[in-house]
Amino acid sequence: MSSNNCGFIDPQGQLSAALANRDIREFHTALDSGAQANRQDDRHTTLYEKALSTPGCAQFIEACLSHGCNVNYINQKLNKAAISYAADSRDPSNLAELLRHGGVQVDRKYSQLTPLNSLAKNLTAENASQVGSCIQLLLEYGASPNLVDQGEFTPLHHVLKNRKIEAGTKLELIRLFLKQPQLDIDSYRNGQVRQMLRDQYPELPLPELREAGAEIDCERLLRTLRDGDENQFEQQFVEYHQNVSGNADNQCNANQEEYQSLLAESIKRGKQRAFEAILETGININPSKLSDISPVELAVIWGNHRALEKLLKHPQLRLTSHSKLLNAVISRLGEQPLDDFCDHQRCFQLLLESDRVDINEADKAGLVPLSYAVKYRNTKVAQELLRQGAYIGARSAFGDLPIQEMDPKVLEEHFDSCITTNGEKPGDQSFEIIINYKNLMRRQRESGQSDRRSIGHPHQLEDEMTPIAYIADSKELRYLLQHPLISSFLFLKWHRLSVIFYLNFLLYSLFTASIITHTLLKFHESDHTALTALFGLFSWIGIVYLIIREVIQLAMSPLLYFRSITNLMEVALIVLSILTCMEASYDKETQRILAVFTILLVSVEFCLLVGSLPVLSISTHMLMLRAVSSSFIKSFALYSIFVLTFSLCFYILFGKPQVDSSSPKDSTPEPAKKGEDDGHFNTFSVPIEALIKTIVMLTGEFDAGDIKFDSVYTYLIFLLFVFFMTIVLFNLLNGLAVSDTQAIKAQAELNGAIVRTNLLTRYEQVLTGRDGHAIVGSEPFRSICQRLMNVYPNYLTLRQISVLPNDGNKVLIPMSDGFELQPLNGKSPASFQPLPTSATQKKKLLDPPVKLLPCCCSVMNGKCAQIDGRTVKLALALIDQKSNTEQRRQRDQISDRRLQIIEHKLENLQFIEQKLDHLLQVLQERT
Repeated sequence: MSSNNCGFIDPQGQLSAALANRDIREFHTALDSGAQANRQDDRHTTLYEKALSTPGCAQFIEACLSHGCNVNYINQKLNKAAISYAADSRDPSNLAELLRHGGVQVDRKYSQLTPLNSLAKNLTAENASQVGSCIQLLLEYGASPNLVDQGEFTPLHHVLKNRKIEAGTKLELIRLFLKQPQLDIDSYRNGQVRQMLRDQYPELPLPELREAGAEIDCERLLRTLRDGDENQFEQQFVEYHQNVSGNADNQCNANQEEYQSLLAESIKRGKQRAFEAILETGININPSKLSDISPVELAVIWGNHRALEKLLKHPQLRLTSHSKLLNAVISRLGEQPLDDFCDHQRCFQLLLESDRVDINEADKAGLVPLSYAVKYRNTKVAQELLRQGAYIGARSAFGDLPIQEMDPKVLEEHFDSCITTNGEKPGDQSFEIIINYKNLMRRQRESGQSDRRSIGHPHQLEDEMTPIAYIADSKELRYLLQHPLISSFLFLKWHRLSVIFYLNFLLYSLFTASIITHTLLKFHESDHTALTALFGLFSWIGIVYLIIREVIQLAMSPLLYFRSITNLMEVALIVLSILTCMEASYDKETQRILAVFTILLVSVEFCLLVGSLPVLSISTHMLMLRAVSSSFIKSFALYSIFVLTFSLCFYILFGKPQVDSSSPKDSTPEPAKKGEDDGHFNTFSVPIEALIKTIVMLTGEFDAGDIKFDSVYTYLIFLLFVFFMTIVLFNLLNGLAVSDTQAIKAQAELNGAIVRTNLLTRYEQVLTGRDGHAIVGSEPFRSICQRLMNVYPNYLTLRQISVLPNDGNKVLIPMSDGFELQPLNGKSPASFQPLPTSATQKKKLLDPPVKLLPCCCSVMNGKCAQIDGRTVKLALALIDQKSNTEQRRQRDQISDRRLQIIEHKLENLQFIEQKLDHLLQVLQERT
């Protein structure tokens, strides 16, 4: 048993020793311990290969296959398959164990020999019995008896030439071959096999003669393809195509099916010349049925990159929504190639380079190629898809995004690559920072159709906040919100949607001031009746606005509407506002209660609205309020058990009635009378009041003078309450609040980005109509929502912007080589129209979302088209970092080249020195 110096058993050494000793139990133990039978040693051989090629190792082969070894394993250095190793063993049990698992490529060649050819060629008198059984096994599992070696000898030809084996054994093998219905004894070496059979065994019945002019059918062409003789196939196919062309009118569909089967076989076998010959006939390369696999899909599955390249350039190719080519090839990138023509990596590159392939194609489960790359942990493929513009916000049928399992560093590195410059010097006025949003916006084709053709409602607007909303919710990815790519995109989205926010904020502020003023004047019965009526009118206008706003939200997204607590609170606010403003017939006390709750709801709603303002200090304080409130409620929900426990203890100890029968009624002490006048709140005589009193005491308001301590137990319970509840618990809650506020202050800028993301996501959810209501897909609502919400394609035609850091951080929108969403003649629906080529302006300044109104922020500071300075600084720092990294890489390359030159010179000097030494020795010998 193999072990290292520390005494630990080496599973790989244990596996090798077990195979050498033929100990199957130890072999299984080593495999279960983590040993790998297909791990190559220094000589590029594996234990799996040794087991296959060693007689009597059927059990070891079965153990290897059950632990993950492939029946079609190929030694990449020797290009030798598992079936060839098994044939080398000349052991029928080894071969049977491998073939029993199914799917073995029995005609895989090694050194121009198939396993059947190799066995027949190496047939001797000593191994005749074992080799004969192996030949019979291969023929039973579909090995072709017609494949030839480099000398154009078939296996039967080798048997007939063999003079080393006994006559009976030879006759049995010949009869075994003659039983094969597809046997061809006429096509090779001018029919020598038939002639030898007639001369040596005239009594044997032979297959019908295949004359050169005999009829060629599809089955014969398929056999020729499987035999691998492309020269013969081309000759036969020309004759077959000429015969078929004469009957094309009657058998068009049948001929197409036969040609398609031939095309599929040529793709599977990697026969490029045969493939091109079939393709030149004008065959329909698109499947007639949805269930059929198209040739282009077959080429991807088998990794035939040459056929795939030819098909992608074919003018008749039509890729449907069911052709998930990228998904198919990504799932096979880690597999070993089954033949020389297989190259799934090259197929992947061809699909990416083709403009016919949708990089965001989704399968039935909604998984896009980027999801497959992340699923199979293929980082290089994921990076390449991101570079090609794969959308990171494509949801699957289960609501998952491609970036959920992606390494944050990979995503961050790609985001860094999306920040570039125009190549000018950093100090020039024309220096631009180019920010590319190719992965944040779903790419659309010229027809305006989304890449996601099979998913989603046809009238549903595309949302653009989905990936950023997930980033904001993920603790691992949240820091990326401060990346210049994300922060600038949030700036653009806010620039589009800010008009809705500020308009809503203004109208609601007027409503808040009006209804509070009207309520105060009404319930204090002010003499200013005209003023009360005026504010009442303003309140009713505000209520109408709220109703219209909520009706629009409900109509646009009915299912999403009732999932929001804020929406339900707004409905309650509308109802209470109407009851407060109307002249009610119920009593004053009820009116006052309704007015109180109305003012509370109005204030809470106004506070939430103010907290959504894009001001860092305001959003930070609002986040602190939410965090502390949430933390307190969660903590107090658990600790309320102790509050309830102590309130019951106080009720039992201090809530007993004060009865003194020995004293007359009129001699009641003064303090007792005072207690009766003040009620039972301080005496714990009512359970509910006892609970409220205990909660008040938790804050430190004890009123211990009103508590009657009549025993040592009452003191003990009260002191326990003071220690555990007032000192420990209350300070614990305060500590949690301080901790939450400190954490929020430490990442104030990140929290501000989170607040803005949540606000924009909420607005976009309403405007897109997530549940696909008809009102969103109808005009003019669709055009209005698209104008206010979507940044691409009707606003950013190239999915990128330019920032001028040396010109006030102005934002420019590139307009070159793009298509702008414009109405035709002002009547027909909007469609993509090319920009006029005579236009000299290639970029335009960032304009307001609504051209009839100035941008909201430009009214205050005139900076509508300027991005915030922090984003620009981060982008410049990122560009400098990438520039320094590139310079270091170039310096390292130069140093490596210099080092190589120096090493080469040293080698030359050593060579010269050796020559001089040799010359000196020769001269010394001669002298």
